[in-house]
Amino acid sequence: MEAFKSTLEEVSQSDLIVHVVDGAHPDPTEQLRAVRQVITEIGGGEIMEIIAINKADVAAPEVLMELLRKESNAYAISARTGYGIETLVKAIESALPKPKVEVNAVIPFHRGDLVSAVHEQGEIISEEYLPEGTKLHAMVGGALARKIEMLAENS
Repeated sequence: MEAFKSTLEEVSQSDLIVHVVDGAHPDPTEQLRAVRQVITEIGGGEIMEIIAINKADVAAPEVLMELLRKESNAYAISARTGYGIETLVKAIESALPKPKVEVNAVIPFHRGDLVSAVHEQGEIISEEYLPEGTKLHAMVGGALARKIEMLAENS
């Protein structure tokens, strides 16, 4: 259990937990309970959770239905067949926090770190390469928007 806790320590800093449960396990409800207990112990109990009930292709239908009834944010999937994956991905996308600050800026090529950060943390609306740098129109978080704004002020 201690090794499991150390593996999950970074979960407490997450925006979303996608909790994959083996739907064909003899007691998937107990699996859910045990993992949730550890997540709570490491400070992640308040983080939004999506349950992905894997092995829907081989799990007992009554077990799947019970889990889907009990868990309000659960999706039956099969990693082997691909069943339900598209729906799960859409649920994850809609659950993730959306950047709220719009930026329009030309970022000099020597600040590729900021362009990378926008790609990793933001939502690109448009991107164009100009002689003076990368022109980005994007939605980003407040901290990243301030960094881009400070760059523009110091240019």
